[in-house]
Amino acid sequence: ETPGEGEDPCGRIVQLDETVINRIAAGEVVVRPANALKELMENCLDAGSTQIVVSVKAGGLKMLRIEDDGHGIRYDDLPILCERFTTSKLRKYDDLACISTFGFRGEALASISHVAHVTVTTMSKSDTCAHVAQYTDSKMRGPPRPCAGTRGTTIVAEDMFYNNITRRQALGKDSIEHAKVLEVVQRYSLHNPTVSFSCRKLGSNSSELHTPGGSASSLDVASIVHGEKLAKELFQFEAHSDKENFKCRGLASGPNYTTKSCSLILFINNRLVESSTFRRAIDAVYSTVLPRHQHPWVYLALDLDPLTVDVNVHPTKMEVQFLHEQIIAEKVQEALGTHLRESGASRTFNVQTTLFHAPSSTLLEGPEGDLVPLGNAEPSRDSSSAKPQRAEKRPLSPKRVDLNPLRVRTDHQQQSLASALRKSKSNLEMALLADGGPSEDDTRRAIFAEAQSLSSISELRADLRRAGDAKLSKALLTSVYVGPATRELALLQCGPTLCLVNIELLARECAYQQLLRCFGCVSSFVLRSPLPLRATVRLGIMDPGSGYDSTQTDVDLDDLTNHVAGVLQDKAEMLQEYVGFRIENDHIVSLPNALDIMSADGVCFDSLPLFLVRLSAEVDWTEEKTCFHGLCRTIADFCVDVMLPDRDEPVVDGRSRSDTTALNAAVEAGEFPDIVAAVEATRKRSRSGAPNALEKLRWLHQAICQDASCVWEAEAVRDGTVLELVSLDQLYRIFERC
Repeated sequence: ETPGEGEDPCGRIVQLDETVINRIAAGEVVVRPANALKELMENCLDAGSTQIVVSVKAGGLKMLRIEDDGHGIRYDDLPILCERFTTSKLRKYDDLACISTFGFRGEALASISHVAHVTVTTMSKSDTCAHVAQYTDSKMRGPPRPCAGTRGTTIVAEDMFYNNITRRQALGKDSIEHAKVLEVVQRYSLHNPTVSFSCRKLGSNSSELHTPGGSASSLDVASIVHGEKLAKELFQFEAHSDKENFKCRGLASGPNYTTKSCSLILFINNRLVESSTFRRAIDAVYSTVLPRHQHPWVYLALDLDPLTVDVNVHPTKMEVQFLHEQIIAEKVQEALGTHLRESGASRTFNVQTTLFHAPSSTLLEGPEGDLVPLGNAEPSRDSSSAKPQRAEKRPLSPKRVDLNPLRVRTDHQQQSLASALRKSKSNLEMALLADGGPSEDDTRRAIFAEAQSLSSISELRADLRRAGDAKLSKALLTSVYVGPATRELALLQCGPTLCLVNIELLARECAYQQLLRCFGCVSSFVLRSPLPLRATVRLGIMDPGSGYDSTQTDVDLDDLTNHVAGVLQDKAEMLQEYVGFRIENDHIVSLPNALDIMSADGVCFDSLPLFLVRLSAEVDWTEEKTCFHGLCRTIADFCVDVMLPDRDEPVVDGRSRSDTTALNAAVEAGEFPDIVAAVEATRKRSRSGAPNALEKLRWLHQAICQDASCVWEAEAVRDGTVLELVSLDQLYRIFERC
């Protein structure tokens, strides 16, 4: 009420309602679904669980379910289970000094019940059956009901933040929240390897994470959670001090493994916490062995005297305070540095995971021989014959010019790839390239005009223009290819700067933008012999990358194959008109060619089966803009995959191999008596054949440079896609006196 005349303008101090107090407190404890899961998971571990199963729907906002096989909750404790300051782990304040359990405040379940609808099903060892109870605002709704169940507890939190719309809207997308939930499970599974953890999306047939528990070690779990690539680079280390009374154990990545941000998993007395002190200490150790902007992966478990740790300093328990923090951090830093130097005695600069790939020539062989190799494909358009250019007349006495120390020099032996790549053309010119009469040309023009007039395509292209960085895009489009580093990375000279570039990511973005600009008129590879759709789809489903599990009896492979093939057949007309993907009579006739590759030499279509599965499952066919975005992204990935070097193929510069090797091979075969002729013939033969891994990376780079309209975001520099190694002007200042 507005105060009247003569009244005190200050509002009266009143006691807040208990519900308001509890909801304010709940907002501090449960910030997002991942915080709620952390509290519930710690309760499971306190209950002595050996198996914990987490189910998530919509990132935990719609439903968060956690099951354990712990000792359960007594029936008599159910009425006050979700009330504030009720706990079985603390009796008096002095107990905090030696607390060994995760929970101690009695606020976790109470806070969750104030922001979500909570259902608890539990059965203890002394109970004859399980009981289920529901809670809202920390109060039990009705008496517990008996039900069937097993020993342990299942807690379900539904509609999280249903009464706090602002908080719910402030959270990220469901996928972001799901990733945070999964990260919590991964970290606790790493620290508790003897406990079996599972995490899956509700309704999914397979788990995103499953650890065996039992006798597994943290290194075993790291291999399951983060993959063999990281696990084989990890080393174990320990540190301890009797004076500061602490012990430390952990896993850390060696100098051959890097990430874009420091991944520190820190547990102090079994609590998952954050510490800027330890993060800075670890970054300092690795700064001497890792490239700039590259960081390590470290898991650290500290065991401290409980009397030296204050756990009650943060609402979500993400921070703790303890004595001798700086000294302990320095001792851990010293131990980690010692092990890092020992493991860094040998360095590997070209680390690749070698996977078996079936040769493309035998990928789709059938009993009757009617299935052709996936690599037998030809582009649908012929390149215009290049006219020879007349050499310029030069004066006999060249003029004296000043040398530019920042000049970008190229190798005169580096061949042009113009014969393999179609020159950039406008969309209208591309529409006129189709072979056919005037009526077909008119039809293609109409399809192209209709596709380009779609508002969703215009919006997607506008988004690219707004996000593009002109300076970076120009540098990449005018760059010079230097050589390969790995299967995906290559060295480019961008003006005066030498850069390590992820060619794969740049090519995917380039192909995506090309598809948007040519939507309705995309060139294609026409297969010499059509491929059976269902047989190819079946191979894709059986691919390990599809997620199909042959041990699951409730999923029929034939039904799944028919479903995937049915989706593609239903969309066949749209795919043919918009992206050049043609399906006729249950056979694949042509495939999209987003990068306009003119020669099929070296193009490997081993990724085609999995591409068909991704096209059916990952594209949202219900909403236009989302559909076209997903469609172009998926096709762009496929068009780059067919050009990437095979994982079994060594990535080496063919020109760096000594002439002696080529000479010996030719002479031993008895081909040439003349040495010079042998070397030259070997070089010509290598040029005329299919490109090796080096040439494939060069092709991708050339495809990027051919597309003058392609733009890239400045984020490519920040996320490590384009990494500046050294600048020519800086080197010139060092060597200018030479």
